[in-house]
Amino acid sequence: MPDTQLDCQASLDLATTAAPGASLLFGEGRTMPLWLWLALEAEEVTELEAALIEHIQSPLFPSRLGDGIAPGDDAALLRFASRFAPLAGRYAEGWPLVLAAARVVAERGGPLCRQAALTAIEALQHKLHAGARGLSGGPEALRRFVLGARLAADLWLRFMPVPEGALSTLTRLGELREAPEPIALAAAVPSPAATPLASPGLRVLGRFDPPNDRAEWASYEPLTQPMPLHQVPRDASGRLATLALAAPAFAAPLAEIRRTLALAAHAGRPSPRLRPLLLVGPPGVGKTWFARRVAQALDLPFGSLNLGGATDNRCLQGTARGWSAATPAWPIAEMARLGSPNPVLFLDEVEKAGGQRETNGRAHDTLLAMVEPESAGGWFDECLRTTADLRNVLWIMAANETRGIAAPLLSRVSVHQVAPPPASAFDGTVAGLLAGVAADMGCAATELPALEPETREALRRSFTRHRNMRRLRAQLEECLGVAAEAALANAS
Repeated sequence: MPDTQLDCQASLDLATTAAPGASLLFGEGRTMPLWLWLALEAEEVTELEAALIEHIQSPLFPSRLGDGIAPGDDAALLRFASRFAPLAGRYAEGWPLVLAAARVVAERGGPLCRQAALTAIEALQHKLHAGARGLSGGPEALRRFVLGARLAADLWLRFMPVPEGALSTLTRLGELREAPEPIALAAAVPSPAATPLASPGLRVLGRFDPPNDRAEWASYEPLTQPMPLHQVPRDASGRLATLALAAPAFAAPLAEIRRTLALAAHAGRPSPRLRPLLLVGPPGVGKTWFARRVAQALDLPFGSLNLGGATDNRCLQGTARGWSAATPAWPIAEMARLGSPNPVLFLDEVEKAGGQRETNGRAHDTLLAMVEPESAGGWFDECLRTTADLRNVLWIMAANETRGIAAPLLSRVSVHQVAPPPASAFDGTVAGLLAGVAADMGCAATELPALEPETREALRRSFTRHRNMRRLRAQLEECLGVAAEAALANAS
């Protein structure tokens, strides 16, 4: 591998003749390789990896860095990137080699491998910035430095958006420039036990021109930038199991969610896509309560909308540009409000949504297009006049009966009949309701006033007769209020 002091064109010529397919790795002549800017097809990843391995294992390259790398071995490519990054500046093609290794792993590997590959990119950025002031070699070397830095930053931003609440990439790079020593990459490779899975960024909304001069359109701008998916916690399955004990009537939908989570975890996806759920049961059975508890168990933002009495589809679709009160589609507005590309969106009384296809449109037709994966990926918003990606929304719907729901919509959702909880579920149901009351009040369940045994027994008898969670919660809140008044009176 040529040294940076050699002529850059000669180094490109040497690299091009070193291996077939080197043009994919190093570009043609003085052009930078296109693959650094684009996502790759599987065949291109294979071709890039073959060219990369041949260069790494050539006699011109330090053999100690290329030992043990075989096709498809992401771990070996990560070791190479971590060991070679501190030396990359000594080689004319050093930066593209590290970028190529990171690109292969990022395109093919799982989230943990992707995060480790981008740790190599972060360290390479540190080396680039640290050596910028002492850069020599003329305009060509400077151009290659600028392109290398831009390509590394582009690769980072494509595959590793900043998690919510974390320091920005620029801030982290600024800290790296102040670091006295380069990062020890071998120690920086995350382990599954210590590092949460990284999620790729998602652009929910395409670029748009504001319909008018109202200030609210600024709140939609973050959706046009890559946003991190909210990640499901590692103990989500255990949380759902606990929820199943508190809500045995919802055992079937919870089992479906747990199976989907297990499959997603097996595939290395920390933010799974769930098939839309439709909960069918009598009023007061706890459908809304259940949807909120699922969102809490998965650590996902929650939004809700009641479709009962809707006479057209505007509640979902919004209103088109040109109207004074133009509004985007409801899911887009909720994602902007919640700051998440994958919230839990709950629709109540779906069977009562009305509308006529010939006039203002039917809500069921609009909802069908929003939950159908093919159309959801490019939902066109008539207000913003751009497309939105709704595929990562977790839809939970509720209805008292399926009659009145269009058959095409029913075929796209997972229907679960929810019966009133049995009388034997009283203790678990009360525990779940107490946790909900405490969460709404911002305290722990243990901080709520204690209920007397005779009060609990009266609640149990009442629940045995009606088995209505909504009524039980109202009774429970009333009893808690009475207990709190008694506690205050005794304290005074």
